[in-house]
Amino acid sequence: MARSRGKFTPIKSFGLKKKLNEKFWSKDMSLDREVRGNLIQISTDLVDGLDMKIEIEDIIFTGSLANYNWSRYSDIDLHILVDYLEINRDYDLVQKYLESVKKIWNTNHDIIIKGYPVEVYFQDVSEEHSSSGQFSVLKDKWLVKPQPGSFRPDEQLIKKKSIGYIKEIDELEMDIETGETWDNIEDRFVKLWKKIKQSRKTSLEKDGEFSIENLVFKLLRRNGYIEKLINLKTKAYDKQYTLK
Repeated sequence: MARSRGKFTPIKSFGLKKKLNEKFWSKDMSLDREVRGNLIQISTDLVDGLDMKIEIEDIIFTGSLANYNWSRYSDIDLHILVDYLEINRDYDLVQKYLESVKKIWNTNHDIIIKGYPVEVYFQDVSEEHSSSGQFSVLKDKWLVKPQPGSFRPDEQLIKKKSIGYIKEIDELEMDIETGETWDNIEDRFVKLWKKIKQSRKTSLEKDGEFSIENLVFKLLRRNGYIEKLINLKTKAYDKQYTLK
């Protein structure tokens, strides 16, 4: 996606469609058989390839492709539900381990189903997921069935908030390039990343997936700025301790 501050073409894609994506869903809202089979196989292969025994509690197809707000920018959000405490009593340790597994898998794989990339996530059974469209791939049924409706994103507000974040990220990048030390950059990075994530979390809990802050996050991600921010942390650290 282009990173120009004046171009935000994906904003219009946040509006609702009249129908679910026909590449995945039939008229009775059942999931395509071949798609379902592939999603189950991907999930089981991922878990079977780990160094520890993990039981899959469920596999959830969620996100915009399991709802009426899908677009050409969507991906297949595949949540693998497991019981973290069954793996180890140290919840935080398990969470960090599975987060790293997810990142490595998503980086190393480029699976496209019906024109959309697959993104896997691990989710603890106790974790609440705020989405009005959730389909159990294992049980082959809707857990939360999406409802058609009308929604128009506030394009000006989304753009205004996004530009604010983009400016901060670009300034971070510029300061790194001009020699700002890691000690000075780290605090700014942590505060900015925490602000973005916390605003999205609070917004999701209060107003759901069509909340402004969630759409701002999606816009930043679609324009490459979430990835850019994460990469800047590594870049700043590496530059600090590189000796020529």
